[in-house]
Amino acid sequence: MYYFLKLAASVALPLYTKKAIARFHEPFVANQPTILASNHPNSFFDAIVIAVHYPQTIYFLARGDAFKKPLVAQFLKALHLIPIYRLSEGKDNLSKNDDTFQTCINLLQQNQTILIFSEGICKNEWQLRPLKKGTARLALMAAEAGLTNVRIQPTAINYSSFSKNPKEVEIHFNRSFSIDKKTPENEAVFFNAFNQQLKTGMTSNLLVKNDTKDVALFPKRAILQTKFIKYIVAIPAFIGFLSNYGIYFTVKKIALQKTKNTVFYDSVLFGMLLLFYPVLVSILAIATGIIFNWSAALILLIGMPLSAWFYKTYKSL
Repeated sequence: MYYFLKLAASVALPLYTKKAIARFHEPFVANQPTILASNHPNSFFDAIVIAVHYPQTIYFLARGDAFKKPLVAQFLKALHLIPIYRLSEGKDNLSKNDDTFQTCINLLQQNQTILIFSEGICKNEWQLRPLKKGTARLALMAAEAGLTNVRIQPTAINYSSFSKNPKEVEIHFNRSFSIDKKTPENEAVFFNAFNQQLKTGMTSNLLVKNDTKDVALFPKRAILQTKFIKYIVAIPAFIGFLSNYGIYFTVKKIALQKTKNTVFYDSVLFGMLLLFYPVLVSILAIATGIIFNWSAALILLIGMPLSAWFYKTYKSL
């Protein structure tokens, strides 16, 4: 399930974003136990964009309240999600984190990669919130388990907007560090020092600003080049607008209603489009084939997503 959805998201992301770039600030090393420690400004969309751009399989630590229903829990685990419980989800659940951390240690022993959002909370803002102890605790437990080659890689995600599409996305996989294999005498001192080092690594390429205005992450094309491309794609972009208007704006309206006053809008919108857009286009194509002919159905099946890409390109200029 993880690999199928990663492939689907890899195809969908270029349609949803204006531009998405991953920058590796050191050579990528495969098959080495790694803790990706990231900021968390945009709900589970953060995990999607990291997974799409990271060359290796990832396991994700996610809020434990999402695992309450057994069927949902099975589905989430198939997507490589591992529950982590916070005090806000009840003191009784905190003991379950022992199993969570042990699962992570087992995965690291298999040279896997764990993604943890070190702020422990999500908010749509261009700031780094105070870091929780979870990342430091996991790194310390790994060292105590004899894992001497665990990399802690500070990761920073920047967005041009949290509400508008298409948007620009930039992921920085910053220089990693490791920790002393010795168990510290004072854990509190260790956690503070670890978080300070992690914060320095994360903020080195993090867009930080106090206002809520959208921002451009990448340089704009030259004016003449932009105008030329706009002329070229204008007609297929207009077709894309007309043919996809009903689906996109219906899904967008539902996402807005369901996520009002929350941080989940972008994630829910992308998730709904990822799951339902191919199904709806396929249904329309089949109906077209039955009513008219299958050549027209094939044109619709290919033409709708292709024209959507042209419209996205036009809006991105």
